[in-house]
Amino acid sequence: MKKHLNITVSLMLIILCTVFASACDYGEASQHRGEIYALDTLITVTAYGEKGDEGIAAAKSEIRRLEKLLSVTDENSDIFRINASKGEAVEVSSETYELIEKAISISVLTEGKFEPTVFPIVKLWGFTDKNYRVPEEIEIKNALSNVNCENITLLGENRVKVPEGTQLDLGAVAKGYIGDMSAIAMEKAGVESGIISLGGNVKLMGENPQNDSWNVGVNHPEDGVAFCKVKAEEGSIVTSGAYQRNFVFQGVTYHHIINPETGYPAESDIESVTVVTQDGSLADGLSTALYVGGSEYAAELRKSQSDFEYIILTKNNELIISQALKGKTELLEGYENIKITYR
Repeated sequence: MKKHLNITVSLMLIILCTVFASACDYGEASQHRGEIYALDTLITVTAYGEKGDEGIAAAKSEIRRLEKLLSVTDENSDIFRINASKGEAVEVSSETYELIEKAISISVLTEGKFEPTVFPIVKLWGFTDKNYRVPEEIEIKNALSNVNCENITLLGENRVKVPEGTQLDLGAVAKGYIGDMSAIAMEKAGVESGIISLGGNVKLMGENPQNDSWNVGVNHPEDGVAFCKVKAEEGSIVTSGAYQRNFVFQGVTYHHIINPETGYPAESDIESVTVVTQDGSLADGLSTALYVGGSEYAAELRKSQSDFEYIILTKNNELIISQALKGKTELLEGYENIKITYR
C-alpha cells in the first residue's frame, strides 16, 4: 500500500463536558473567566471570589509551564528528550517523573489497556501530525515490539531510561494532571472555588458557590450537546470517545484510541465513557482504558477499585452507570429514550 493515501478526514474536536454554571447563578461580580489555547484545545478557567483574576493568571501560567515539559513535539520538553535519548538515561523534572510513575501504575492497574509507550503506533496512523494513513500490518507488528511500559526504567533522582525504539506519550494522562496542578496554583493565588475545562476534561475545584453539588453535563457524540448531567463534588470528570479524532478511508472510520495489544483502533461496545474521580490523571488514563476494554471490563474493574465511578454510553444507545452514581445522574430533555442500567 502506498504511503500517501487519498483520505477524507473528519475531525470532531468537541468540548465533551459542560458545567451548568453561569454568572447569573453565582453573581456577576464573583465570577471571573479566562481562556487559553494549549494542549491542542481551548481551555476555559472560571474562578469565583475576589482573587479570581489572580487565580486565572496562575492557572494559565501553570498550564503553559507543564505543557512545555510534557509535550511530545517540543524539542526542549522532557518527553521529547526521553524519546530522542537512544537508550541513554535522561534527567527530567520532578513533575514529569511523577507523572511517568503514575502512568506506569495505571498501565499495571488496567493490564496494559492504558499504555504510555503506545506513541510509535499512534505516529504510524498519523494522529500526531494529521498525515493520516492505514499502516501495513508488518509496520504495526514491528512497532508493537517496542510498546510495553516494562521498557521504562525509573532510576531515581528524576532519571528515566527507555531502550531505543520505545517512546513515551503522556497525553492520555497529562490533561488530568495539568488540571490538578492548575487547581493547586489557583488555590495558592487565593481562589477557593473554580472550574478548569480542558476539552473533555473538567476539574472542579472547591465547593459550588451555591452551596450545592456541581452539575456537569456530558455531551452526546452525535450532536455535541449535553444529554445527561451528573452531580459531582470537587474532583475530575473526564470523557473519552472515538469521535474526538478520526479519519475515514475507503468507507472505514479509524479513530485515535489505539488498542495497545493489537496496534489498531480499539473496538468495543462503548460510544463514550466518562470517569469521575478525585485524581485527574487517573480519570484520564481510566477513560482510555475503559474505552479499550468495553463496558463489561469497566464493571469488573470497578468491583476491585473503589476510587472511581463511570458513565458509559454504548453503541446500542444504553447508558451504563456505576451504582454509586445512582440518583446523581439524570437524562436531559430529548434523550428519555436512552435505557439506563446500573452496574
